[in-house]
Amino acid sequence: MKADQQTQTEVTQVFKGMFEAYKKRDLSGVLSFWAPDPDITVIGSGVDEKSIGTVQFSEQLKRDWAQGEVQSIGVKNFIASAAGSVAWVTADVTFHRKTNSGEFDLPVRLTGVMEKRYGRWMWVQMHISTPNSARGQGQSWPKA
Repeated sequence: MKADQQTQTEVTQVFKGMFEAYKKRDLSGVLSFWAPDPDITVIGSGVDEKSIGTVQFSEQLKRDWAQGEVQSIGVKNFIASAAGSVAWVTADVTFHRKTNSGEFDLPVRLTGVMEKRYGRWMWVQMHISTPNSARGQGQSWPKA
């Protein structure tokens, strides 16, 4: 169900706020947008990028920041839906990164879940994946 205007606005602010803190490498700022639960989950595209809880998520953030700097974050096709105290979002996000090997854009697909607790929305789950460019348009499975 599409989120009402107030929920849309609040969830968008949490989405933007968390990524602004990420871009600034502000660990406590990023974590302030997340529920303090031991089972928050963040899944990335890397083979080992699955963080459960704030300790693992913090380690993943530190690793991200050690491997390069985010210059900008672009967001397209942002959709917020909600039912009661749960909201879910989808977006196409592009990270423009600078690393030791150069600058590049990393386009990802993002889904996430937030819960409204004590009057504010907080992330509880996020999944970021990179489209598999080796598969052509209209191809669901990799070639054998």
